[in-house]
Amino acid sequence: MYAPSPTLSLICSHSWSCFPALLLILAITVLWILSDLILLLTRQYFSPLRSLRGPPASSFLLGNLPEMYHQENTGLLAEWEVTYGPVFSYQGFFRGSRLITLDLAATAHILTKSDTYQKPDFVRDNLASMGAGHEGVLTTEGDVHRRQAPAFAGGHIQTLTPIFWDKASQLRDIWVRMVQDQETSLQSETVDVLSWLSKATLDVIGLAGFGYAFNALAGENNELADAYHIIFATARKLALRTILESWIPVLRKFRRHNAIMEEAHGHLQRIGIELIDERRKAILSESSNKPINMSSHQPLQRDLLSVLVRSNLASFASQRMSTSEVLCQISTFMIAGYETSSSALTWCLYALSKSPHSQDSLRKALHTIPRDSLTLDDDVNKLEYLDWVVRETLRLHAPVTWTMRSAMEDDEIPVQRPFIDKGGNTRTSIKINKHDIITIPIQAINKSQSIWGGDAQMFRPERWQNPPDEIKAIQGLYSNTLTFLSGTRGCIGYKFALAEIKIFLYTLVRDLEFSIDPSMVIQKTFNVVARPVVKSEAIPGNRMPLIIRPVSTPSA
Repeated sequence: MYAPSPTLSLICSHSWSCFPALLLILAITVLWILSDLILLLTRQYFSPLRSLRGPPASSFLLGNLPEMYHQENTGLLAEWEVTYGPVFSYQGFFRGSRLITLDLAATAHILTKSDTYQKPDFVRDNLASMGAGHEGVLTTEGDVHRRQAPAFAGGHIQTLTPIFWDKASQLRDIWVRMVQDQETSLQSETVDVLSWLSKATLDVIGLAGFGYAFNALAGENNELADAYHIIFATARKLALRTILESWIPVLRKFRRHNAIMEEAHGHLQRIGIELIDERRKAILSESSNKPINMSSHQPLQRDLLSVLVRSNLASFASQRMSTSEVLCQISTFMIAGYETSSSALTWCLYALSKSPHSQDSLRKALHTIPRDSLTLDDDVNKLEYLDWVVRETLRLHAPVTWTMRSAMEDDEIPVQRPFIDKGGNTRTSIKINKHDIITIPIQAINKSQSIWGGDAQMFRPERWQNPPDEIKAIQGLYSNTLTFLSGTRGCIGYKFALAEIKIFLYTLVRDLEFSIDPSMVIQKTFNVVARPVVKSEAIPGNRMPLIIRPVSTPSA
């Protein structure tokens, strides 16, 4: 019989003796990798949100998240509000309970206590991956955010309006030429207004935000524009992998687009640092009265980046942002001021095309203001019916349809009206544990029939002539809506957005008529902001085809 050699016996004996140690190391490694997920499951099990009423989960892994993703097209939250009241829970990853509330006292409490309720880590990570970084004003919290935010709060929007007028006029002229090039008697053209408005607002934010000429309307290829397109196009959408990455961070290293994203971020960083250095040199040159040779980008000294750098240089050393912080703000301008503005304008033209009466009323109001008015900016800003149209659009088509918060400590959230929990008990507050996740349904509150009345789903600008008293309880930053949120984390660029939207509408609707094929069905998709998709066609991608027809000969 064969007998193993002493050496082989020694090796086997040694291997078996090491096996428990290897298992222990493996177990520790797995626990470390899954630590965030384990903590999540533990917190979810003990969360008091489990006692709230709410819809059953459609999936063990994803809970109600798939339905939530499409809720704007289905009216799901309105149904849930009718069934469960203004305070209920829905189920997220691994069926963990998340609070959702349309109660106005509760939302005001959450949004105004910005230190207690902050953006969840996975939301900040998603924004950071899009270029905002972990040091941008969109992703910072607490004292860091308070130090950064004042640099954006300037009364200099009036100095940026020439850029708005120029790009709005350029877009109008392009659309007029597109119609004139047609050899039909109808003198109209179907145009994807989303793509063109995206180009226009990209040009605007480039010049107004950081003095950079994208020249997207002119059809020029641009390295920085390409980098941002890659980043926005690869932003993470709802999928099991996306959710797993939120709670198992090591999976983020294996994302499909990592190499492409790193290259794009490299372009952003290089060009961003060049822009920041130019601003610093220009500002220091101003103080010493020395001439400076600016780059071919010809940055405008009224742009937001110049204001930010000037404010930063004038601040006390302890209050100054680092170069990396300032760099993050460039992408913040893009994320907050580019896609949101193009989305808002697109949905406004859509709403007007579906409501010819409102469009006619707006055009008549716009024609009361001559183009050569010496106070054109003020006249447009104060035009009542234009203001109603903008308010109604932003109520009905908020670019960002909901926001999320995570509790930093245990809390009791007050409510406007008592509600019934799962056990049939009447509750006058919502008990929250640290780390519980909360969804503020911006769009659902903006369209709630209990607040706005039976026609809440309709586009009716005239409602702002005599708005319902109930909306006074909405402590929003703008127009008693939550479109720009409220509190210290409200949208710091909302005045910029309103001025841009009104100037574009004055320029476009004054000279062009917009309509839509009545057989076309438009729905919303969500990737950072709400974008249109044509459900009634097989063509993929986000688009908004509208029929454009000149109503007068535009002047320069």
